Amino acid sequence: MKKKKIIILSIMIIVVALLLEASILKYVNDKNAHRTSKVLLDRVITVLDKNDESRNELIESLKDDYIVRAKAVSYMIDADPAVEYDVNELQKIAKLMAVDEIHLFDDQGTIYSGSAPKYFGYNFDSGTQMEYFKPMLKDKSLTMCQDVTPNTAEGKKMMYAITWNEDGTKML
Repeated sequence: MKKKKIIILSIMIIVVALLLEASILKYVNDKNAHRTSKVLLDRVITVLDKNDESRNELIESLKDDYIVRAKAVSYMIDADPAVEYDVNELQKIAKLMAVDEIHLFDDQGTIYSGSAPKYFGYNFDSGTQMEYFKPMLKDKSLTMCQDVTPNTAEGKKMMYAITWNEDGTKML
């Protein structure tokens, strides 16, 4: 009988030891998994932050590029005034400069010419996207480029850059 008690006691001690070991291992594994998850999450957040920073830098670079293109178009039109009202030539210039559209605005902010005649007559009061450029009417030293915004006519996303020509008579 004593032998049987010793065997039962031994089995109970082994079971308790196994349960204790299992709970310790579970605790340690859970803690390691939590720590690893936290490290991985921190890495993901760091990568996302760097991606946002890179994206913002690329957008600023793109804006600078569009401003240069707008000034180049302005220079081309000032150099050859005959193309100012020639839709076909303006379309060729747009293609050459790798821009979707060229619009010529008068000093009141109304489109009077360009590579897309369907927009003639639109002005800086024609929609939120166009209103962005209203400060240019008061300050001819401005050259502006907006963020990607749905355009007024079709709602497709566009990024516009506008500059005054050299003599301050029109915006492109």
